[in-house]
Amino acid sequence: MSKDTGSESIETIASAGEQQQQQLQLQIDDAATPVTYSTTVRVWGSAEEINLDFAGPLRPSGPNTAKLKIDQRVILNPWAAKRLALALGQAVQRYEQSYGNLELDARKRLLNQPASKK
Repeated sequence: MSKDTGSESIETIASAGEQQQQQLQLQIDDAATPVTYSTTVRVWGSAEEINLDFAGPLRPSGPNTAKLKIDQRVILNPWAAKRLALALGQAVQRYEQSYGNLELDARKRLLNQPASKK
């Protein structure tokens, strides 16, 4: 549950304790948070952490080569990474229910465009 109050939002989260379920209200202040738009993400890591490198589009730099400038790196522990994966899966599922299937293959997207967009 989320309530937006300008640049601050209040979210209620439930955590499952051993004896009882507890609710906690978080006040989230994102007023000074930088925003980065990303079209590409590289995922890598080790046994201790999962790294997400966010970048803009690939920039051709020669024949059969391209450059990728990493704009932002987020490092997560494996448990946070799994929670993020689940949350992203739910968000994409809600998006597709509202707006239709997201085709990942760019060639298929081009073939399936309406004639007016080609």
